[in-house]
Amino acid sequence: MEFGGYLMIVDRTVVMQVLGCLIKHPQYLNETDKYSLTPDDFPIRNDKFIFAAISNLYINGATKIQPIDIENYLSTNSVAKENFNKNNGVEFLQDAEELSDENNFPYYYKKLKKINLLNDLNKQGFDISDFYIENLTDPRALEINSHFEELEIPEILDRIKKQLLGIERDFIKNDTTEIKNAFYNIQEIIEKAEEKSDIGFPLQGDYFNEVCAGARKGIFVLRSGGSGVSKTRQAVGDACYLAFPFRFDETKDKWIQEGSNKKVLFVATEQNIVEIQKMILAYLTGFNETKFRYGGFTKREEQIIKQALYVLEKYQDNFFIVRMPNPTIALMKNIVRENVLLHEIEYVFYDYIHISPSLLNEFKGFNLRNDEVLLLFSTALKDLAVELNVFVMSSTQLNAKGDDNSNIKNESALAGSRSIINKADIGVIISRPTKEEIDFFKDVTQVTEIPNMVTDVYKVRSGEWNQLRIWSNVNLGNLRKKDLFVTDSRLDPIEVGTTFKYQLEWDMELMEEYNNFQTEIEKVE
Repeated sequence: MEFGGYLMIVDRTVVMQVLGCLIKHPQYLNETDKYSLTPDDFPIRNDKFIFAAISNLYINGATKIQPIDIENYLSTNSVAKENFNKNNGVEFLQDAEELSDENNFPYYYKKLKKINLLNDLNKQGFDISDFYIENLTDPRALEINSHFEELEIPEILDRIKKQLLGIERDFIKNDTTEIKNAFYNIQEIIEKAEEKSDIGFPLQGDYFNEVCAGARKGIFVLRSGGSGVSKTRQAVGDACYLAFPFRFDETKDKWIQEGSNKKVLFVATEQNIVEIQKMILAYLTGFNETKFRYGGFTKREEQIIKQALYVLEKYQDNFFIVRMPNPTIALMKNIVRENVLLHEIEYVFYDYIHISPSLLNEFKGFNLRNDEVLLLFSTALKDLAVELNVFVMSSTQLNAKGDDNSNIKNESALAGSRSIINKADIGVIISRPTKEEIDFFKDVTQVTEIPNMVTDVYKVRSGEWNQLRIWSNVNLGNLRKKDLFVTDSRLDPIEVGTTFKYQLEWDMELMEEYNNFQTEIEKVE
């Protein structure tokens, strides 16, 4: 039946039973804890008038109502009387009284309310064909309508809510919202553990890799440090370690397999591209970078440099450099996305998160504090790691607390905004050992090499190790790094394994490539 331009379900049997029961037992209207009826529960106008008559007669003291009582009540209203007579009201009420059983009122009341709910949903534009089909010629009508008898009102509403939630997820889903049951894909997790596929390719430093599980895709690492403590040089060194599978070993006087063969993007914010290229040459050759500033190479050094150029040419598509002196979040996102797409980049190093005029201008008019802007930048880097499934590493400057070596340094030492670490998966701070720490290690017989760099690990979102200090020797001239040992804040040793070293072992293609490389490199004069 069509009402006001939309189809409405009307079950005359249900309406007759409800009104008939109310005629016989109007006291149901007083059981407001169980039943709630208004004229709006009856879509046909004559039914509304009849219900209003029953309700008012009961309110005025009638305990048992006859059809004649209703007829007399409606005769006082010309519109109601005309409508009542036009729809054979007396005959309808007589049938309702005769055919109804007041003991069945709960059943018919519930069915009436269910039908009204579907009519309201239909009026609002919801598809109700999964609940009730009025057209009995529809092949699905028998099955659907039989289930409707069993449905409760909360069940109908729950199913509608689920439909809405599904639509909502389709239109406003984002990378940070995902719901699965605990068993979902659990077997794949076990299989990945056997395959060791949840571990990234290594960066420099055995203990650092053990703590961080390597350069894992989808994670964001923030490595902070004071001014001049080698943040950029360590980042370039790690980028080289990922990009180039070989480097020259001065002690062995030959090229060795050390590193990976992955595609890297390095975004420089303060250095120019030539400076980064000099660092790469220093890393590959093992020479101090100053040699590429002042020259004066020996014949053997010239040969090694030519071989390094051969390596650079051979793996030139593994290392891309972008200079971004005036970064904004929008520019950074565009550059990273473009390079990941064009060059299949898997590892991104964004040199240095800092406040710049361009970055402040990007949020002009928003009245954001500097710390809020820095947090937005950090958030953007993490979002890119997840969105593009790449490893992202960046760094920040330290504040005055960065000089405090009395304990493991944490986010309170970060300059500009301690909340910048919120979105990072791993947070570390690098610094130089104090004189007291160096003197302490000189007296420890187990320490055979004095460190010149310490990495305080204060945040590891997924892993066993946290709140520890990794002591290393970093050659600032050629960017190479070697981890020596690990301690807690009291300088007591911590036993951290190096099971991570297996990572290169399963890359058998790299071993085969190294054998071919050894033959080729010797031909470079």
